[in-house]
Amino acid sequence: MAEKVKVMQVTVPDTIGAGAKVLSALAEAKVNMVAFCGYTMGKDATMTFIVEPGKEAAAKAAMKAIKCKTTAIDAVVVALANKAGALAIVLEKLAAAKVNLDYAYATTAGRNAAAVLTVSSVAKALKALA
Repeated sequence: MAEKVKVMQVTVPDTIGAGAKVLSALAEAKVNMVAFCGYTMGKDATMTFIVEPGKEAAAKAAMKAIKCKTTAIDAVVVALANKAGALAIVLEKLAAAKVNLDYAYATTAGRNAAAVLTVSSVAKALKALA
């Protein structure tokens, strides 16, 4: 199963406590995340997250309150079985549909897995994964 989602992205200076500041602001605004990825590159820290449906505006307001610029990116979330090759099959389908993968992150929980994929065409990706 694949669905379209909005991934919110915040880039801040890479300092001790930057992640805590961002996540605490979301928590104080009662915004629950359903996916999160964070990394550093150079002197910046980037956090990407998906919030539960209907909470996007609250998340954006929480970031504005702490002076963090937020961008929203269309992405695809794919539910997978937690088994060898499951994500490879998804990526093969995208390649066959001429959909380029920009970046991805995934996790597992028991028998289930999920992947967040930012791609060159969400519409084509959804069609290829239907």
